[in-house]
Amino acid sequence: MNPMNLLQLKPYWSRFKANHPKLVSFVKTASDERFLDEGSLIEIIVTNSQGKKMSANLRVRQDDMDFLGVLKDMLES
Repeated sequence: MNPMNLLQLKPYWSRFKANHPKLVSFVKTASDERFLDEGSLIEIIVTNSQGKKMSANLRVRQDDMDFLGVLKDMLES
């Protein structure tokens, strides 16, 4: 991955945070290691404008925790 591509995401991320502050706050709280741990279940449900739903889930592994920690550090800087 080209590091310059990551820089292009910065204005989009800023707008996303401004448009969806509750989601960003929720993710920060839910990803705290005092709450989210190995074995946790993350479920995502999307309901489109016609009412159709799609869902997916994953069981958190230690590798996921490591990745989320690095990602969290990147997003906070």
